[in-house]
Amino acid sequence: MAHVFVYGTLKRGFWNHGYLAGCEFIGSGHLVDRYPLVVDQQSAIPFLLNNKGSGHQVEGEIYMVPRETLAALDRLEGYPGWYSRTELPIRITSDPQQSKPYTTTCLVYILDNFSKEERESKFYKNYDHSHRARRSNF
Repeated sequence: MAHVFVYGTLKRGFWNHGYLAGCEFIGSGHLVDRYPLVVDQQSAIPFLLNNKGSGHQVEGEIYMVPRETLAALDRLEGYPGWYSRTELPIRITSDPQQSKPYTTTCLVYILDNFSKEERESKFYKNYDHSHRARRSNF
């Protein structure tokens, strides 16, 4: 079992959330460090760029994921090859099991190789339904 932090299409209400069916929802939180979250304007797919110190403390959801589901997430995210999967500190701000926020380490899919255009794109703190609406126009 592994804690996985999701910030895009794997979150509740988005088209890839089904991959997390049956996984325990731990809570909501954000990256402790700042990273750029960019969204491809044609596909509306978000990418977290491995450029620590730039961007925002990106918000997302934390799940407890069994090994079989982690393998399915790896295939979805193109790991290894497209994305890297790394451990990053996450501040969990809402956990029904805890009365106070706390910090833990989670697996996060992050893009190591990105273009100058991506690096200079608008950075988001949260991937939300306005991005999903944009996707339905294609």
